[in-house]
Amino acid sequence: MRIAAERQEAAASLVLSWPGAVKAEHAQDGRELTLRFSKPIGDARVDSIAERLSGWVDGVQYGYDSLLLVLAPDVAATVGMDRDGVRVAFAPAPRAAAPSAEDQTAERRLDYFRAVTMMEDGRVGAARTLLGTMLERDPADREAVDLLAQVAERQGRWREAVTLYGRALDLSPDNKPALDARKRLLREYGDQTRLDFDLFHVKNADVQRITRLTGNQDVGWNSTLRYTVERRTLDVDQTRRADGRLEAFHGQRLRGEMSLLHDWGNLDQSRLSLFAAPRTLGIGIGHDLRDTTGQTRLSLAVSEPTYAFVEGIVDAGRRDRLSVLREQRISERWGATLGGALNRYGLAGQNDLARSASVEGSLRYTFLMERPIASLAYVLDAEYVIRRAERFDPLGNLYVPLPVARREVHSLQVAVEDSYDSGFRYALQAGWSYDRFSKGGPFAAGMVGYEMLDGLETGLRASHTISTTRGTGSTVDAVGGYLLWRH
Repeated sequence: MRIAAERQEAAASLVLSWPGAVKAEHAQDGRELTLRFSKPIGDARVDSIAERLSGWVDGVQYGYDSLLLVLAPDVAATVGMDRDGVRVAFAPAPRAAAPSAEDQTAERRLDYFRAVTMMEDGRVGAARTLLGTMLERDPADREAVDLLAQVAERQGRWREAVTLYGRALDLSPDNKPALDARKRLLREYGDQTRLDFDLFHVKNADVQRITRLTGNQDVGWNSTLRYTVERRTLDVDQTRRADGRLEAFHGQRLRGEMSLLHDWGNLDQSRLSLFAAPRTLGIGIGHDLRDTTGQTRLSLAVSEPTYAFVEGIVDAGRRDRLSVLREQRISERWGATLGGALNRYGLAGQNDLARSASVEGSLRYTFLMERPIASLAYVLDAEYVIRRAERFDPLGNLYVPLPVARREVHSLQVAVEDSYDSGFRYALQAGWSYDRFSKGGPFAAGMVGYEMLDGLETGLRASHTISTTRGTGSTVDAVGGYLLWRH
């Protein structure tokens, strides 16, 4: 075989010929052009073709009677047959005609609905990639911005979601769902300071007045500082002290908590907490493993102040706790949680007065997705005592220093919530609880809130429940209010 190659600025050619007649076939697959001959190639310098036709041919492969040419990008090849060989003409490939405005609009709509389907199927990462490509083509695509904000929120990237919802509002100021979503995220995660007041009355037992100051502050580097300072006033006519004495208590206790939360690039979140109360210092660590359908929460707390029992309020109750909890989004309407924990309770100077294992879970169905939002849920709250210390008082009577009680509470509840453009919002909850080891009964709770000024909200709440942690089944009535400043 003889090779003749010619390269020009706007075209090139390759002629392959033999002495005498030859037959040839050709086929093209993308950039690969295959030529097959009825005679062997022989010792022709086939390797030189790519160099001689640089810019038109990127590579060459050959065998006994065949030749494969890899065309350069945007190059078209035309094959012509002669009696004694083949002629290949190279030219720039014709550019495809630009799609019409109608075609572009149709393709954009298809991409949008593809992204919606991906989200519904749980392929949130794929939806994020597709929406990012759409916004590279058209940064002013309002629907794509809005849907990408929902993707970011679903992934737990609340800071990014707030920014994207704000961008969607810039493109469409009347986008009420984006406005509501942005306000909801800022209400839950944004910088804020909150002051709460509550009055609790346990039937035939104690009265507690609680003042609590809490706050969130973004400190940069995808981190948030959270703090809580609480003052609790307790009035009880008779309580058991750590040494067994029975006496009245009318006094105050303070406790505080400070946590640093960090959001990682892979959506996980870590937190470090410090606890403080009279005669109690503690620490806690936690990590949330997040994925496209939920999160798994791991936490460990050592010497965390616990005021679930009157005895703990009076004599510096503390708890060590190792827990795991899975929150799962089953579908748009269904959600579930399931978790367990190992607990160790103590008082000042006595760190191991009771041990228990606890289980919590829920299954919730949202039957109204639009305003108002309404759901039906089953909730499990159980704690099983493994060991509980007993002591003798000065008179020789047996007593329990920390009355941790076993419980297995099954609840059915209905919840309704809504918000209005006027700044008014409410939440109602009612249901029935059954404790396999104690009393059950109805419960109800309600809250109303009003945003008086932009970023300044106040509200009232009330509830009637059954006390399950003490094992008595006593009713607990509570009223309270709050003042919230978002800044």
